[in-house]
Amino acid sequence: MTTNRTPGAVVLATAVALVAGCNGGPNLSPVEGTVFLDGEPVKAGENVTGYVVFKADPARGNTNMEDVKGDIGPDGRYTIYTRDKKGASAGWYFVTVDLARTNPKDPYDFKAMVPEKYVDPTKSGLAFEVVTRPELGRYDIKLESVGKK
Repeated sequence: MTTNRTPGAVVLATAVALVAGCNGGPNLSPVEGTVFLDGEPVKAGENVTGYVVFKADPARGNTNMEDVKGDIGPDGRYTIYTRDKKGASAGWYFVTVDLARTNPKDPYDFKAMVPEKYVDPTKSGLAFEVVTRPELGRYDIKLESVGKK
């Protein structure tokens, strides 16, 4: 028995196969949290800027070479992006946070709000394992300001 396929069905099947095969990248898991400074959520905004960076930990099997980071918002929340897509691939990451008081009128006028160790992945003491289904609060970050122990 022969099956007669119409040209439209063949084109549709080919298009579906192409779209399915063009996912273009790793599977990403959601990474969202809140940055706390001295127990309070960071209030980023006009005079405070900050961001969070996840750097792959190859010693724990994560060989991701992507740029994985997110800005801290006015409520202290951040969302990690890999390139322009929300999330990060599963695995262990060193975490760094840069947070500073700024002067919107002078781009060179800024003062660090957290100790320098937090911007160094080998010294920050911050690390997370990105998982497929994270529980609420999994990626919250608790920092102490400059001058605190």
